[in-house]
Amino acid sequence: MKYEAVIFDFDGVLMDSGFDGFQWAFEARKNRAEENGWTMSWEDLAQGIFEPDTGQGVRNLLERNSVSWNQLKQMEEAVADRKIKMAANNEIRLFQDSEEILQQLDVPVAVVSNAYNEYLGRLLEELGIRNYVDFWLAPSLKNIENYRKRMKPEPEMVEEAMEELGAEKAVMIGDQIEDVLAARNAGIDSIYIGRNGDKESKADYSVENLAEALEIIQN
Repeated sequence: MKYEAVIFDFDGVLMDSGFDGFQWAFEARKNRAEENGWTMSWEDLAQGIFEPDTGQGVRNLLERNSVSWNQLKQMEEAVADRKIKMAANNEIRLFQDSEEILQQLDVPVAVVSNAYNEYLGRLLEELGIRNYVDFWLAPSLKNIENYRKRMKPEPEMVEEAMEELGAEKAVMIGDQIEDVLAARNAGIDSIYIGRNGDKESKADYSVENLAEALEIIQN
């Protein structure tokens, strides 16, 4: 095997959390805001308040909507709580090929996500795959600004995972350009998974499922 470790993104790679276009996450944010009487432009926020950028874009968005960093944190905590409940109730599931690839890999495995570190371990446990994962890491919600600084495509979390796993040669499997760029920035290969057949030119490999990814890893 040409890689010493495999690093997975989580949402869209192992877990099918976007089954409804992430409407469930939008509703969780909206409900938390309404509970607290916060008024904001949902058309603005629906575009994704955690899309990676320089940071100024999100600050401008929050200012336009009179939303504070603390309110943003509370909304994202509501999203994380909802995700845990949906996983426990089998409303959010693993992709059909996720557990199979985790079972077949004979190198250390990490999960590096832009989700929330305080909840990621619980999700792995609820979905029954925690024992397959040697290390997991995501930014903490304790500090929103620091959260954004650690998000992929920044390589910091990928590099920490490699150090933890004792691997110099690893591969990152992701479904977003941020995953591909984080791998490149960390100096490792990337496998882009486009389950609808789309490809990513900046990735070292593009596949449609995890079985194809496993073939690349093993050969």
